[in-house]
Amino acid sequence: MDIFSTYAVDEDKEQNGTWMPLGDARFLVARAGNRAYAKLLNKEVDRNRKALDAKDASADALSDSIMVNTLAKTILLGWENVSFQGKKLEYSLENAKMALGHKEFRREIMRLADDFNAFKLVQEEEAVKN
Repeated sequence: MDIFSTYAVDEDKEQNGTWMPLGDARFLVARAGNRAYAKLLNKEVDRNRKALDAKDASADALSDSIMVNTLAKTILLGWENVSFQGKKLEYSLENAKMALGHKEFRREIMRLADDFNAFKLVQEEEAVKN
């Protein structure tokens, strides 16, 4: 097994996203745990540590809010052909936050962001073959 060809990832795709189909839509998704994600999440958790340590309903709501904000800014970077309640929904940071507020959609985006194969480095000779 060649470690490089098996595990090398495209760092540009990890940070800036890659287009992924989902139903009849496409989403520009960066890799989960990328540098921007880790930096922003750590900053928000540190800034809100006292409130998060309360471990009550308000802490849970704050945790969800931090996650939605972090994902919208660092993971879900664009989309095409998306609607909401039957109306076309253009990509914007605010629309991404609204959409990610729906936990099942958020889980689906995280599933895409966790897909290692979507971020693998495609070597030139493999690209030419395909």
